[in-house]
Amino acid sequence: MREKITGARRREIDRAAKAILLESLRRGLATEETVDRIRQALPEVLPLEAWRFAHGWTRSEVSARLDMLYTSDGLAPPGIDQATLCRWEHGERRPSDERIEYLCRLYRTRPDRLGFGVDHSPADVDHLQRTGIIDAFPYTCSESEADLIQRLEAARERINMFGLTRNFYGRDEVLSVFEKKAETTPVQIFVMDPYCESRRDRYRVEPAEAAMEDPDRYVREVLRPLYEVALTRPNLKIFLYNFPCSYAIEEVDDACRVMLYGHGKRGTQGPIITFSGNTSAHTHFTDQIRWLERLSRTETPPEPWASKGISVRPLVL
Repeated sequence: MREKITGARRREIDRAAKAILLESLRRGLATEETVDRIRQALPEVLPLEAWRFAHGWTRSEVSARLDMLYTSDGLAPPGIDQATLCRWEHGERRPSDERIEYLCRLYRTRPDRLGFGVDHSPADVDHLQRTGIIDAFPYTCSESEADLIQRLEAARERINMFGLTRNFYGRDEVLSVFEKKAETTPVQIFVMDPYCESRRDRYRVEPAEAAMEDPDRYVREVLRPLYEVALTRPNLKIFLYNFPCSYAIEEVDDACRVMLYGHGKRGTQGPIITFSGNTSAHTHFTDQIRWLERLSRTETPPEPWASKGISVRPLVL
């Protein structure tokens, strides 16, 4: 049994955890790093409490945020009291599996990271392995395109594409892959609205030789061929968005390829990095796709996106 911690020591822990959080915020560290720092400096703190400290939340805030998650799922808010949360955090009680699931959603992490279960991943891995990088290309090239086509052809669960233009999608050999895969696999393509201000701003900073600067040409050569395929394949859905972006994301099953954009550079000059599933980097990027999917399902985006003019809508030609 753990030795009981005195009230005075608890107050010291609270002050120390706040100091670690402030230092992490000043340094721009990720939440996971802050959790690790708190646990290293304060060994008495169990994982669930460390995650709350790393977010700077009180227990009443955690309870309110859990209520919001339940409400968004159409369920009655549980109204978990602070005493119950305290017992969970101090290891005196274990939450139900349902509560653990919602705690994981709240903190955007896995059960074992909150102290519920065992992490069976390899113990001694370097920072690249923890990030989940499984492949990389310095820029768009024939090898990177062949890699993408191979991944598309092998897809079994999902294909989600998000990016600026990618006239690559309009090529006959790629169109045929989308058409064939859409017979059995859900395919979603999110492309920037050719006529939105964000796209015009992007092409103002790209070099003069950047392809597909003319929106009419882009519609004619890329979007219309995709749209015509989508008319015959219900599994293929195309959406337009109207906000700026700093990278492209290609989610194929459990792998996620990310292409970085840069000012004064063509998009195809950016590096391409592929992340495996079950890593924080993979989750970071695929969460962007989940966000796009949520916005695409409603005619009016929820706040705060509606008042910011954010739009994700089906392509209609």
